[in-house]
Order: sequence, then C-alpha cells, then structure tokens
Amino acid sequence: MKNLTYIISLWLSYFGAVGQNNSLTDSLKNMLTQPMADTSKVLILDQLGRSLMYSQPVEAMKYAQEGLKLASQSNYNKGKARVLNRIGSILRISGNYTKSLESHLASIKVAQESQDRDALARTYNNIGILYSEQKNHVQAIEYYQKTRKLAEELKDDNLKNIALANIGMDYSFLNQLDSALFYTQIAYQMSKEGKGGDLNVNLVNLGNIYKRMGKDEIALRYYKNSIPKSITAENHRALSQTYLDIAEIFRKLNRSDSTIFYAQNALQLAQDANIIPTVVNASYLLSSVYESINKARAFDYLKMAWVAKDSILSIDKVKNFQKVEFNEQLRQQEIKQAEQAYQNRVKVYVMASVLVVFFVVLLLLYRNIRLKQKANALLQHQRDEINLQRNKAEEALTQLRSTQSQLIQKEKLASLGELTAGIAHEIQNPLNFVNNFSELSVDLVSELLEERKKVYGERDEELEKDLLNDLAQNQEKINHHGKRASSIVKGMLEHSRQSTGARELTDINQLADEYLRLSYHGLRAKDKDGLESRFNADYELIVDEKLPKVEVVPQEIGRVLLNLINNAFYAVNQRVKHGELNYQPKVTILTQVTDNQIVIKVKDNGIGMPEATKSKIFQPFFTTKPTGEGTGLGLSLAYDIVTKGHGGTIECESVEGEGTTFRVELPIKQQ
Repeated sequence: MKNLTYIISLWLSYFGAVGQNNSLTDSLKNMLTQPMADTSKVLILDQLGRSLMYSQPVEAMKYAQEGLKLASQSNYNKGKARVLNRIGSILRISGNYTKSLESHLASIKVAQESQDRDALARTYNNIGILYSEQKNHVQAIEYYQKTRKLAEELKDDNLKNIALANIGMDYSFLNQLDSALFYTQIAYQMSKEGKGGDLNVNLVNLGNIYKRMGKDEIALRYYKNSIPKSITAENHRALSQTYLDIAEIFRKLNRSDSTIFYAQNALQLAQDANIIPTVVNASYLLSSVYESINKARAFDYLKMAWVAKDSILSIDKVKNFQKVEFNEQLRQQEIKQAEQAYQNRVKVYVMASVLVVFFVVLLLLYRNIRLKQKANALLQHQRDEINLQRNKAEEALTQLRSTQSQLIQKEKLASLGELTAGIAHEIQNPLNFVNNFSELSVDLVSELLEERKKVYGERDEELEKDLLNDLAQNQEKINHHGKRASSIVKGMLEHSRQSTGARELTDINQLADEYLRLSYHGLRAKDKDGLESRFNADYELIVDEKLPKVEVVPQEIGRVLLNLINNAFYAVNQRVKHGELNYQPKVTILTQVTDNQIVIKVKDNGIGMPEATKSKIFQPFFTTKPTGEGTGLGLSLAYDIVTKGHGGTIECESVEGEGTTFRVELPIKQQ
C-alpha cells in the first residue's frame, strides 16, 4: 500500500506541475515557428518533450520523435543523444520499461561515440531512475554512481547533487540507512554552500532517514528547519507531508496535542492543494488519535479518509486507461514506421542496383588510371606512419625506463626508511643496557676504592672480591650488548649499500626474526599518530630448529621479507579500522625444511584479497593501496628476487575478509 501511495503521489505531482509548464510549452511552440538552425530546433523539440512528458506523453513522444529524425538527418549527435534519452524517459513514465531501456542504451552509444559526457551522465541518471522504479535499487545505485563520477569530472555541482540525493534515496529503499545518511548529508552540505540541488528537499530527506533510524529528536529538527523554506517557496506538497511526518513522530511519543496540531495542518494543506494521499494518511492518523478522546470526531475523520481513498482508486483507473491508450498509439506509430521503412528499403534497393551497375563500369575505367598512384601514395604514407610510430615508441620506451628506474629507487628508499626506523628502535635496547651497566660499574669502582682506602685490618676482602666479580660481569654484559648494537649497525649498513649479488651462507631463522621485529617497530615509529596510539598487533615467529643455512644474498632476501611483513601488518591494520568486535590482529612467520627446499610462510589474519586482485599482485605497478602509499613495485621486485635471483618460488593464498598467506620456497643448494 505504501508503494502504491508513493506512485500515486508522484503521479499527482505531475498534474500539479502541468499549470506551471503551460507557459513554457506555449513559448517553446512559438519558437518553433521562427527560422532557426536544425541543431537549435532539435534542442527545442527535446525541451517540448520534457515539458509535456508527464501530462501529455503521446504529444511529448511526437515532438521527441520529430527531434530524433531531424538530429539523424543533420548528423547532430549531441541532439540525438539527448532526444533518445528523452524518449527513454517518456517510455518509462508510460510503463514500457523494456523499450525505455533500449532507448537509453542507444543514447549511451551515441554519447560515447561523440564523447558527449554531459549527455552520458544524464542518461546514466535516468537509467538509475528506471531501475529504481522496478525496485532494482542496487543496479540503480550503480548508474547513479556513474552519473556522480562524470558530474565531478564536468564540475557540474547541480548534477552531482542530484546523483548524490538519488543514491541516498535508493539506499533508504534498501534500508541501508547509514549509507543513505552518508550520501544525503553530502548533498545537503552542497546545497547549503549553494552548489546545486534543493536544500529543502535534502532537509526533508534527512528527516525521513533519521525517522526510520528511530532518532526522533534529530528527525524533528530537520523537519522543522525545512518548514520555513517550504512556506517561502509555497510548496504545499512538501509542507503537508512534513507536517504529517512530524505528527507521526509525536504520535509515537504519545503527545496527543502536538500530534493533532500537526496532523490538522497537514490535512488542511493537503485539501487546499488536492494532495489526496496525504489527505488519506492525515485523516487516518487523526481518527486514531480521537478514538480515545472524541469518538464522533474520530468517525468524521475516518469517513473523510474513506472518501479520499475512493478518489485515489478513480485516479488510478484513469491513469491505467491513459497508459493503455498511450501504448496503443505507440503501437500504431510503430506499425506505420515499419511500413514506411519497408517502402524506403524497396526504393533504396532499386536505386542501389542502378548505382552499383553505374559505379562498376566507372570503377573499371578509373581503376587502371589511379591504381599505381594510389599504391605509391599508400606506400609512402605507410612508411611515414611507421617512422612516426617508431619514434613515438622509442620516446615512450625511454620515458618508461626512466620512470621505472625512479619508482624502483623510490621503493628501495621507502624500504630502507622503514627498516631504519625499526633498527633505531631495536638498537635502543642494547644501548640502554650499555648505559645502565656502565653507570653501575662506576658505582662499583667507587665502592671498591673506598674499601681499598681502609687500613689492612678493617678491609673486607670478601666484599672486595664480590665487587670485582660484579664489575667483571658488568663488563661482560657491556661487551655483549655492545657487540649486539654493532651487529645491528652492521646489518643496517649492509642493507643500505648496493647489493653485490654475492651469495653467502645465511641463517634464515635469524634473518626472519630480525626483519619481523624491525618491520613492526619501524611501522610503529613511522606512524605515531596511527599504529602507535590506536593499533597494536601480535606477531609470532615459529621456526624449524633443524633449518640449514642456505647460500643467498641476505640483503635481497631481507628486502623480500621486509616487504611481505610490511604488507601483512598493513592488512591487519586495515581490518582493525573496520571496527570488528573481538578481532585480534596477528602476523605469523613460519619456517620449515621440506626435501631440498626451505619454506618461509608470512601469514596474517587481515582483510584478505578477492581472486581478481590476487591474480595481479605480482604485476609491476599494480597496488591496492591508496595513492601515495605504494608504488606497486614491492611484490614485483620480491617476485624477481626469489624466482630469477635465487631460483625459488613465491605464491599467495588469500580469502577475502579472513587473511593472506605468502609462501616462499628457496632451494637449499643453488644451481
């Protein structure tokens, strides 16, 4: 019943607009009588179709078809695309959805061929309305999004506002109220800033969304803000519906006086403007309120609702009759057009036969004269084209190589920066130990010197021995942590310098442990406002103690591990931002030996990847990260290092929404 009421309300609004359009229609018809170019006439015929399509669809179709014929004859593709779009809208209003879609698709084809993005955007919007009327709101939203994208490219704020409002409306039909609110608020903000759209409509839409969300106080605020604008614009249709929505909220809050006040205002305006669905709904609401207060008045309002409802049924019958009449007239036009097309084809075939004979004779006489000149000209043109294309290809290749080198260097520098941040964090621990034990040793030496100053009989030799032992232990720990810091610095220097490509026996377990910690701390140091304060991830290293050392280039394998681990932490961080309850981010590295292979697995429980993305991740320059956060070369370089540089393999397993596992296999004995 709600859907029926909504459709009838729209239909009645079309009749309300007829009076306003009469002057425009007459003005357009007068303009047609004046001398003008065919292109201008096509656009006027399109506007005539627009002004008449709700009130007189048959008449509107006649003007639109005349415009299509004229646009085709004059090869005016811009006008042709718009008239085809208009015909599709007229057919949609008349309920002929199949032919409506065909006309819109034809408009898209013409607009694409002529690169008319404005016509393309408006046709996408009308296709969205077509799908919305058929309750296919998901498909409708897809076309509205296309309209929005083109509107942004064209910097057409009004069209963008229309698309955003439509997207919000269809999301509300799907009961996806968060999405509906998001897009409607954008449209509302644009309207407030004077960037197209109808501010009053957006206010009412926001009220409707918050009302459906159960946030009555917010809904009331938006409804009440819209009332002065509706009064100023004398928009009794919007104002009466707003009063009714407010009354329904007060009815829900058991505030009878406010309910009666707003419902009576809605009823009075609806009666003045002949808005029958609102009359029905307001009367029913007042009847239900008065049922417990004044049964006589309740019965009066109930009778008023019945009378209005009967008039809706009569209007619906008229509409159905007009729809049948319109479709029959269209069918008769199609029959006449088919007959005319057949006669035209016969004439064309006869003329074509005569012309073919004539041109064959002419061609045989002309062919021998022009053949040699044409062949020479074609050959020269091909040579010039080949030279031009070769020069362009060489320039493009040079530029591509330069860009690729810059991106590769950027990837390496980014990797080095992340590693350096992690090393800075790691090296702080042994330095703290060195500083602490150094200070402690100074205290021990001072204490020992004090003891040594005592006379021989008062000195505690056992205490001196303990102090010397503690001092020796401190020196050992200082030495140990100093060597640890030295090894970290050495590793940083080895990673930063250009790889020589020389392989050396490497402990993969140690390498994995080092880069796991460095990656984690590097990411935390790199994004203090993000990972440091809002995100922490568990990480675990599960190693095979029997894992043998292998001959690899440690800097290159380190770069591979660093890239995979960074990607894993990025994936779990993205899933954390989704706000899932009870989600525990974790990254795990496993090592094991199988036959003649060492296997390294980097596993995360992050956002995962769809199949379409997984098939492209090793391609150069492909990235799923936002602009500025990735070059698309990390996994490509990792793939080349593992497969081409070390004769191994690298594979990816991923389930969208569950996580990803990268599996790296390196041969124990290099060939």
